[in-house]
Amino acid sequence: MLLASAIGVHAQEAPAPATGINPPVLRVNNDTVYAAEVSMVMANISGQLAAQGREAPDQQQLVQMATQRVVEQKLLAQEARRQGYKVNDLRVAEMAQEVEQQSGGREGIDQALAARGSSYDQLMVTLKEMDLVRSLIEKQVSPTITVTDEEIAAFYAENTKMFTTPEQVHARHIIFAAGEGADADTIINARTKADEARQRALAGEDFAELARELSEGPSASKGGDLGFFTYQQMVPPFAEAAFALGIGEISDVVRSNFGFHVIKVEEKKPEVTLTLEESSDQIRLLLTQQKTGAQVREMIKALGEKAEIVPLVAPETPESPEAQPATE
Repeated sequence: MLLASAIGVHAQEAPAPATGINPPVLRVNNDTVYAAEVSMVMANISGQLAAQGREAPDQQQLVQMATQRVVEQKLLAQEARRQGYKVNDLRVAEMAQEVEQQSGGREGIDQALAARGSSYDQLMVTLKEMDLVRSLIEKQVSPTITVTDEEIAAFYAENTKMFTTPEQVHARHIIFAAGEGADADTIINARTKADEARQRALAGEDFAELARELSEGPSASKGGDLGFFTYQQMVPPFAEAAFALGIGEISDVVRSNFGFHVIKVEEKKPEVTLTLEESSDQIRLLLTQQKTGAQVREMIKALGEKAEIVPLVAPETPESPEAQPATE
């Protein structure tokens, strides 16, 4: 997260932004934080949460989260410079290329930056700052992190469900719409059509072709194919019927809040739990990330206690930008 700060600006080496568009909001030691930095990190946070299917916090919380990330990156980059670390120009160029690709090319990124009073030159300053933080963590923190086999075994024992893939079913269905609130005539008509479709399937007609001909759902064009799914991914009546069937079997007519279904199971996958040996690399990486994060937080805390962080304007809520893809 510390390396995922979004597109922004930095006072050093960067041209001053237009007054009123991108005002200075904080000074972190000798570095100035501008509103565009906070605004762009707000967009990054919103984009990350949206990708995870989570709602963004309210505006004030979002401002606080973004400001904290910006300040943390400033402190770590300053420490990297103090210790003599240099920017890796190749890595910075790769990050810049990735940002351009995610934004639809150089013109797209220039427009996004200009809308916030920022510029491509200022973006490069921020990417260099991000690279300095990466170097600091790689050289000062990562070498001190160790994860023992005993820690891996303990984590596996306490979190076995993380490494378990539940039973899955691959099924097709034919659906006749009669959702919540459907009137009696619609329900009767849908049920009648479902009964008729089931009889045709039981008589030996190709289920996929029947689905293409009859189904009223979005999977009709794929022959009713729903792919593999777990029990929890489907509404209870549908899941109960599908998981009770054997391979090749056709269900009775099933009523759900979407309508009436006829289901055919194509394949089944049993529940599978990875062994400790199979999971060890994944666990080692996870524990390494956790320990690294904890040490970086301690470093930030120590740097923050010695830092001079001064508000330059009365706190305001920057205009929330549309969510943009994360730069990493």
